[in-house]
Amino acid sequence: MIEFDLQVSPSFLEALLPYLGKVFRETSGRFAGERFAPPESGDEDLDAAWREGLIEDGRSDRLAFSRLLGNPKLARGQVEIPVDDVDDALRGMTELRIHLREHGLNSVSDEDLENGRIRIESLPQNVRIAYLGYILLAEMQERLIHEVS
Repeated sequence: MIEFDLQVSPSFLEALLPYLGKVFRETSGRFAGERFAPPESGDEDLDAAWREGLIEDGRSDRLAFSRLLGNPKLARGQVEIPVDDVDDALRGMTELRIHLREHGLNSVSDEDLENGRIRIESLPQNVRIAYLGYILLAEMQERLIHEVS
């Protein structure tokens, strides 16, 4: 079991976790079969098997992240996740970060996002919460990677 505390205030989590849960529920299942499908190979059976595998792997990723997101300890800033769930949860978080980037943060440049040169107070409310959710997920991913390394 991997356990660590996030360095964020409970009020921050109180605002962000419901938002992330809502976005997660709205986007679950949209990516794998579309985004990561290979070019058509000409072999319908191979193409179908590939897509089905991606969809199944995506379900596993989202399920692991869902368990992490639904853990009541997370609301207190405590991350607790079985070692066997880490890789899947990391991919589930990546899926959500991609969605936030493409939909909630599309007005923010890649350079500003990566360098953290964003004046949060100048962002519209909907972009601000997407940005803070993106940052929280990044922190969780970095800490999980550090813990398993």
